[in-house]
Amino acid sequence: MVRHFLLTVGVPAEARKLLGRLVSGNESDAPQITTAEDWHVGFEPGPRDNPDDVPRRKPDYCLNLGITWPGLIALEIKDRVPTLSFKSFGAFVAGAAERAKLVGDTGESAPQHWIDGFGVGSDHVLITLHAMSPEAMSAYSERLCALFLEGGAFREIWRADGMALMEVKDGEPVPTSKVHFGYTDGISMTTIRGGPERYPRDHQEPCESWLFVLQDEAENYLVPEPRELGLNGSFAVFKMIKTDVVEFEKFLQSNKDKIDPELLAAKMCGRWRNGIPLALSPESDSPEGGLPLEHLNDFEYVNADGSGDPKGLRCPVGAHMRRINPRGQPVTGQGQPGGSNNTHRLIRRGLPYGPAYDPAQPYDGIERGLLGYFINSSIENQYEFVLGHWVNDSEFAGKVRLPPKSKDPMIGTQDPTESIFVIPLADAAPPIKISGFSSFVTTRAAAYCFLPSVTAIKFISNLG
Repeated sequence: MVRHFLLTVGVPAEARKLLGRLVSGNESDAPQITTAEDWHVGFEPGPRDNPDDVPRRKPDYCLNLGITWPGLIALEIKDRVPTLSFKSFGAFVAGAAERAKLVGDTGESAPQHWIDGFGVGSDHVLITLHAMSPEAMSAYSERLCALFLEGGAFREIWRADGMALMEVKDGEPVPTSKVHFGYTDGISMTTIRGGPERYPRDHQEPCESWLFVLQDEAENYLVPEPRELGLNGSFAVFKMIKTDVVEFEKFLQSNKDKIDPELLAAKMCGRWRNGIPLALSPESDSPEGGLPLEHLNDFEYVNADGSGDPKGLRCPVGAHMRRINPRGQPVTGQGQPGGSNNTHRLIRRGLPYGPAYDPAQPYDGIERGLLGYFINSSIENQYEFVLGHWVNDSEFAGKVRLPPKSKDPMIGTQDPTESIFVIPLADAAPPIKISGFSSFVTTRAAAYCFLPSVTAIKFISNLG
């Protein structure tokens, strides 16, 4: 489970002092920002782990800190550090509201409709608390809230909770990795070269660490100055995304004369709802002989020799999964079959909010969606590129010509008067064309955050 606290700076000196207490190493004084100290419970041992070691205890909480550009100003860092520069990171300085149109946050998703506090300059600091139990969430939240108030350091202006959707197994509720639309999530994970985590195999080259951690060897940016502040930091886009499950399910059923609703759901996403990818099982979500968990991400769309599924007969080229991670598909920003799209990859971490959708009570009036972070070193070249060029542009697929108004059918910004999703068929049969649908997701809040390293947080706290 997760709780996000949006804070505005009260007394800058007290706020800087409090941030220092969150990285002091004194757990009895304040909950501590989670560091890179290794623990491998739930993971295969990493390259530097001794597999014979007893697995380390998973912490009962994880604490993260994001600071917006207005937050850096409110903390009076610019006043105290004349050399402060985010030269390569104009999107971060401009902020999520200013850049909203570039990523399709228009209409109901536009900043003027966001939750109060976001995009108006008072959204300074985002504290994110993950916890393993309701008891831990309550205890650490109480401690944090008391700390925010000390000396008038911060004022809480918003909070929201997320939690893994539950299902009952053997009479006991257990967390799942599903999202409200019913799909299994978290299957395709971004692998980082040299990183400790060993994810299920896929055909993609591991990503360089500088794509997610600000480092000198980066190819497309300069580390923010001063180095004590910028080095080893990162950026994250926080988003609160409302999902319209009722309309999504109605939409699937409304096209059942053209295509089976569950097959349409799979074609739109690129996977069946149970996680089986169309690339490996285009006809059924229960392939003969089954599909081991470690193989769910072990496939390619287009190989170096051009073979595979270039025309999208198995998985449509315009499907959600194929747009946000085209793998070897030649697309905008990646021109070679079988090539790498790594420079645009994201690390996504999120949890649903709101109760699980009950088809027996579809009109319960309860909002449900996703609270998530999109982590990257370059908001422009990663987050904004993916949303602007791959999700909301019909030209993203290079030589594969999609309809001019085609966008991601699941998270694209749709106009029902022109929306279209095309499902190619084999043997030169006419494709299935689905049209007239609205957006199924709405942005409720967004913030562009700098994620400072522990060293940087200490630097901020020592500014006096």
